[in-house]
Amino acid sequence: MKAKRKIACMTGTRADYPRVKSVLSEICKRDSLELNLIVTGSHLLDGFGNSQSEIEKDGFDISAHFDIYADDDSPYGMAKAAAKCADGMADALKKINPDIVLLTVDRMETMAAAQTSALMNYPIAHIQGGEVTGTIDESIRHAVTKLSHIHFPATPDAAERILKMGENPINIHTVGCPYIDVISNLDFLTKENLAKKYNFNPSRPLVLFTQHPVTTEYGQGSNQINVTINALKLFPEFEILALYSNPDAGGREIINLMKEQSNFHTFPNIHSEDFLGLMKCASLMIGNSSAGIREAPSFKLPCVNIGSRQQGRLRADNVIDVPHNLKSITQAIKRVFDDSDYKKRLESVINPYGDGKSAKRIVDILENIDLSKPLIQKLITY
Repeated sequence: MKAKRKIACMTGTRADYPRVKSVLSEICKRDSLELNLIVTGSHLLDGFGNSQSEIEKDGFDISAHFDIYADDDSPYGMAKAAAKCADGMADALKKINPDIVLLTVDRMETMAAAQTSALMNYPIAHIQGGEVTGTIDESIRHAVTKLSHIHFPATPDAAERILKMGENPINIHTVGCPYIDVISNLDFLTKENLAKKYNFNPSRPLVLFTQHPVTTEYGQGSNQINVTINALKLFPEFEILALYSNPDAGGREIINLMKEQSNFHTFPNIHSEDFLGLMKCASLMIGNSSAGIREAPSFKLPCVNIGSRQQGRLRADNVIDVPHNLKSITQAIKRVFDDSDYKKRLESVINPYGDGKSAKRIVDILENIDLSKPLIQKLITY
């Protein structure tokens, strides 16, 4: 009997896990594949919702897990966490000895896992490479592309950038975003049920607020989020559901400011399907989360995107880009509710990030791709 092909997947945050969850489910359906899930990062932090429990509730077995964070909310702390992540990945991969390592997006954990996997001669499959954004995330994303061997960009423009980086076109597969696969199965999540669960008034406009630190603008996070908070205070009719920042440098000061707001419903973590359900019934998303760019168009949900964190990322017409400026943010919010031309454009928005069939495309390739030496013996091709 032919041995199963072992796929090791590392997840480090509540942000990357939903983007790969449909792929993990599809792997588990295949008799020829074996999933080995490695869990680290903020998944293991009680202060960030201990989202490892979501992974376990979703029915996935965890093959390895390890802590990487100390109590240091600074760039130095991020660098130390990356080093611990590389160390933990080395032990996990030695134990699992996978055939392929599957990595997602552009996190510090992704970079650490990629360098370890490459040094240990494991083929790396990377989901959502080739995209353009601001901050350190873009540098990490492109570095992971150069360490990876199988590329799963979400969009044609991302695939073109990977090609320009000298990657072999045979190994670049435009597949869409796997998180979009989940969106078609949300009918059971009604606004009334979600309102009971998350304690908001369903008769008022719901605003989803997520703002992360920009690592290349370290030290400005509290000032930046205060501008957004002051803008939202001008709209007392809103029900504001705020989700904790990620644990990047400066994240904890943002979280502390969110928790001080008496008019916010603030949560460390929200189950990924619930979060999509909230997007489905919300009136506005505001902040700098990629969810406003990637998933919100599927719900025709307006997004006021603030600052440089998503700079350059492909976006649909639901997105209104503004700087960290009270007047600009306030005007953008008013435009969402009052501008008839914007509302008309919103009606015809199509999500450029996928059609809901990404996971099958990805796993078909993982199941059948030739893993012989030429795959990992990379050469730049032009």
